[in-house]
Amino acid sequence: MTTPVPAAIHAAVWGADWTPEGIRPTLADAAGLGYSHVAVPLRNFSDIQPAGLAKAFESHGLQPLNTCGLSPGKDIGSSDPDERARGMAHLKQAVGLARDMGSRQINGVLYGPLGKAARPLSDDAWRHAAACIREVAEHAAGAGVRLALEVVNRYETPLLYNVTRGLRFLDDVGHDNVCLHIDTFHMSIEEADPLGMIELALPRLGYLELDQSHRGDAFEGSLDLVAWTRRAAELGYRGLVGVEAFSRQKLASDHADGLAIWEERFRDGRAVAENFMKVIRSGFGQ
Repeated sequence: MTTPVPAAIHAAVWGADWTPEGIRPTLADAAGLGYSHVAVPLRNFSDIQPAGLAKAFESHGLQPLNTCGLSPGKDIGSSDPDERARGMAHLKQAVGLARDMGSRQINGVLYGPLGKAARPLSDDAWRHAAACIREVAEHAAGAGVRLALEVVNRYETPLLYNVTRGLRFLDDVGHDNVCLHIDTFHMSIEEADPLGMIELALPRLGYLELDQSHRGDAFEGSLDLVAWTRRAAELGYRGLVGVEAFSRQKLASDHADGLAIWEERFRDGRAVAENFMKVIRSGFGQ
């Protein structure tokens, strides 16, 4: 059965083996459930095998999608020009990997390291980050890859922690190859009117991600994700709808630690993927 919108799911729902052979069961399940995309994190660049992944995705009729971030020492908002240069080089290398595996979009916190800041972001850091993203966006446009900047929460970044700031940042970046990635988990923390923020973001929305309050199964948390998707459908959103869920035993330990995933939220990734697809079909009217 076809889906009413293109739907993507994070490969970590099944596990942390994202090699061309290791990811094949994930791709088979995702395709069978009606997903059109699977998100592959670009964490350790040396482990990524883009040509092999491209073949694996093609054999299952799926499109790859990527996520990426910046580690300490690569902050593009830094006052140190060498550190900013390292951050841009990292992002440009990610663009090359995405292009070579056939991906057309990189999502995530591309604008700074993930983690709780000790103080509010300075105006200079904002300007540096915007200028660097503009340069990377121009490079990515030449590779046919779009950047989708994820709005997270104040405990994970001092920069884009609500939709209003995200839109203002896009204005300052000033490049058509950059859009917003919003996530229901983060919005439920930061937005007083999250459904209203979907409407505000809509003209520049490139990825609507469904993520439960506890980051587990769609039907076990406190968020009515069908209502979120239904509102997006009513507003006319027909872009990529993503799914994200994390369970500690399915992640590399450093990845789980970075995301503060301390418990096993689920064991059966396919069942979680199936439930999220039910949400998407219900919300978008199929």
